[in-house]
Amino acid sequence: MLGSLGIQLGESVVPGGPPQQQATLAALALRSGHVVPLHELMGAVWGEAAPGSAVMILRTYVWRLRKILESGGCDPQALASVNDGYRLAVPPESVDAFRAERLAADAARAREAGRHDEAAALLAEAVGLWRGEPLAGVPGPFAEQQRSRLSELRRQLLEERFALDLLLGRHTQVVPELTAFIAEQPLRERPYGFLMRALYAAGRQGDALAVFGTAREVLAAELGLDPGPELRTLHQRILAGDADLVAPAQTPPASPSTTEEPAEAGGAGPASLPRPAQLPADIADFSGRAATLAALCGALADQDRTALAVATVSGMGGIGKSALALRVAHRVKEAFPDGQLYADLRGTGAEPADPGAVLASFLAALGVPRQEVPGSVEDRARLFRTVLDGRRVLLLLDDARDTAQVKPLLPGAVHCAVVVTSRAHLSGVPSGTHVQLAEFSPAEALSLLRHVVGAHRIDPEEAAAVALVAACAHLPLAVRIVAARLAARPGWTVAYLLARLADERRRLSELRADDLAVSAVFELGYRQLTASQAMVFRSLAPVAWPSIGLSAAAAALGLGESETESLLEALVDAALLESPEAGRYRYHELGRDFALHLPRPDTAAGEADFAVERRLLHHLLRMAADAFHRMVPGDPAHSTIPVVTAEPGEHRLTTLAQARAWVVAEFDCAVHAVQLLVARGDSAEPDLLTVAADLLVALSSFGQDIPYGRMALTARTLARVSAQHGNHHAAGRAHFICGNAALQATQLAQARADSQLAAEACSRAGDRSILQQAYNDLGVIAQFEQRYDDAAEHFDQALALARELGHRSGGLTTTLNAALARIRGGRADEALPACDEALSALREMADPHGIAHALCVRGQALHELDRLPEALADYERCLEVCEAERIPGQRAQALYRCAETLRVLGRAESALDAAAGAVAYFRTVPDRNRDRGYALLIHARISADAGHHEEALARSREALEVFTRAGLPEAAQARLLIEATGVMAVQGRGVRPTPA
Repeated sequence: MLGSLGIQLGESVVPGGPPQQQATLAALALRSGHVVPLHELMGAVWGEAAPGSAVMILRTYVWRLRKILESGGCDPQALASVNDGYRLAVPPESVDAFRAERLAADAARAREAGRHDEAAALLAEAVGLWRGEPLAGVPGPFAEQQRSRLSELRRQLLEERFALDLLLGRHTQVVPELTAFIAEQPLRERPYGFLMRALYAAGRQGDALAVFGTAREVLAAELGLDPGPELRTLHQRILAGDADLVAPAQTPPASPSTTEEPAEAGGAGPASLPRPAQLPADIADFSGRAATLAALCGALADQDRTALAVATVSGMGGIGKSALALRVAHRVKEAFPDGQLYADLRGTGAEPADPGAVLASFLAALGVPRQEVPGSVEDRARLFRTVLDGRRVLLLLDDARDTAQVKPLLPGAVHCAVVVTSRAHLSGVPSGTHVQLAEFSPAEALSLLRHVVGAHRIDPEEAAAVALVAACAHLPLAVRIVAARLAARPGWTVAYLLARLADERRRLSELRADDLAVSAVFELGYRQLTASQAMVFRSLAPVAWPSIGLSAAAAALGLGESETESLLEALVDAALLESPEAGRYRYHELGRDFALHLPRPDTAAGEADFAVERRLLHHLLRMAADAFHRMVPGDPAHSTIPVVTAEPGEHRLTTLAQARAWVVAEFDCAVHAVQLLVARGDSAEPDLLTVAADLLVALSSFGQDIPYGRMALTARTLARVSAQHGNHHAAGRAHFICGNAALQATQLAQARADSQLAAEACSRAGDRSILQQAYNDLGVIAQFEQRYDDAAEHFDQALALARELGHRSGGLTTTLNAALARIRGGRADEALPACDEALSALREMADPHGIAHALCVRGQALHELDRLPEALADYERCLEVCEAERIPGQRAQALYRCAETLRVLGRAESALDAAAGAVAYFRTVPDRNRDRGYALLIHARISADAGHHEEALARSREALEVFTRAGLPEAAQARLLIEATGVMAVQGRGVRPTPA
């Protein structure tokens, strides 16, 4: 990262690939251990200008990066697909940017312990990791942001190292590097002071004074400013020949931005006033937050600021706000020679601290006699500002309740600084720097565990330790508690404590040690809620997983959207909910545990939960039916989905884009709602089982936008529970989902069994619309298994039902499937008229998905009839439709069919490009095994024709593996191609086996 981007494999460095592939790698590496959703990757690489094919391009980049990692012996799961994103799991030390931050943190600890030589060496090692401009040549908004951040980090580390060099008396040695640094960064004032001190200590007083003149000229010309008070004071001391400047200072600066001479710059204040030092002791085992710590220290100790420095740290309870604020305060306190003030404002308690009482305490600490402290808060605040005028004092205000509590406690003096912690974001406080703390990263959580318990116990059980901090949801307080429990019990293994946390019903009771308890943190926030807010917090916990949209939450609660939004936003302000984006809400994992175990205020709690789930399922079905209608207009299944009438003003989906967005956003919540229902088993309401089955059928039409296989796992349980209740309608639809998912994954035996069960249950229920689709799937399965007569019989059954139902689009799909069966069975001349008829009807209906499919099937018929230019034209038209309508799966299928036609036409180079594009796509889609096998087979044929025999063998062997694993008969074709290619490799000639 700290230069041209590359991947070190052993002794060699492999380039990261094309620029946008490098941008993808940077986004994954700098968030290693975290899942980066596809939409965030798109924003990182392209910003607002992402192309329509961005998802497919990203999947290609990820596939290439995975191959690079595997070639270096990395675990194939190091770059894993997780839900709708990717996670790069590599040790932090393997990313040079993280290593630099770790070295900087180690240097800070060494400096605080007085090990100045060690600190300087660590900083030098950290700076040495830079090989030029960070992420050089990498495009995209994320790379640009990180480039700025990492460049600034290098500058801060260099300044810190310069300060230590002066402290250690290395005046002469540091002059050349300081001179070069100032030439590179002429507007940073602090290095001028370093160079002046170094030159003066080296006996070059005239040169030191000349540096001040240069600084004054540059700052005036570029910024219209004079040098700051620190530089002016240093200039006067050099003019006066101050001998103290020649000796090394006794203490190093407290942070990258802390000056050497804070006392002279701001004055020590009136001698008669005491210097309070109220900060509580620093936390010895503080861990993580390196970048945040550096940013806060830099902001507070910036001596060039023109206004009071206020840093606010917010976040949920147990997230580590107080620990971070205390570490920051201790790190920068040397920049505030007139003292430090501390107050626990008790904002989350039943009795928050009174600002007037806090002011009285502060004034007494600053030397004001108690009899002279005014009575009103306003007068105390004015006196407080007066006493602090001209002084350098640091304030730490911990656990603030709200803005009103904090404002009277703010000084007016520009050289003072304030750190405030609060669960709520204090938008009314004039904060120059605000930090919203999130959970620890896995690496930070593991580091704290190792620090408290000891590496000798954690490292041998690293896998269990990773799982343990994950069970703590990476909440710093929870990690600290399990660490304390392990440290106090030498006989416990990590695995033993992990097993105790495995039962979510008792997890919160396990997360307790002495006076530390995770549940107590949530209890404090919960007690401050109104009755309505508490009801919402309890009621949504079972259903809002992993998050929930505003409309769904309102429906589940039975409230209007405006009232629901106010209640949910109040919970966000109380740090009991999070809002990852506008209109969406989620619980922290441990916060959900707390909510689920709260006692209900009445005896009808179980019925209340039933009601929430019932209302949510009906809302989700209503919205999913809307979406289904937008995706598959005219499908008769839509008319078989009865929905509860929408409430007045309830949001409706009016476009396909809106439908897609809603399905992607609420899919996880919808599947979770069905899981809650079927978990009730015998007590599940039969009518709701029907609602759940209809919901899954409606969602199934968005197969390319959702993790279909995961939905099928839920559908299988739904089918079993529905059958137990004798609900054939729900069982048939659930079996259909299972069979269709297995078919898409080319698990033919499973698909055949589930589709047959679906057909039987739908026949008993009289559910003709799903029965038609089950027959169609049985036909496709028979076709895959090369049982073409059976396929034709099933397609005929499906077509007859489609005509009975008046399902024109479904009938046309079945017509095209039957045409494919005839093409595979050697009757392409019979298939072509059916394709023409279907294509004409689909164009009349303006169905882009159907048109693309029809063009691809028609191209195959023309290819088999040896009308190759016409086939090529149909494939190209299909690709145009797919590009315009964003249909990546059909596009990739058309690519490999087009590649085969190009091969036969002798256009090898174009054929290779098309086949490679198809292979790249299907490698990123785990449920399209048959298509992946065909794409590989065709790529192998083209490579063999071109004389690339090694490539042909590799591709045909991969195709054999795919077909064999899926149980497809095409494995025989792959074996023949492997044998023929091996022979041709010996003879040095091309090969043309019979096309598929």
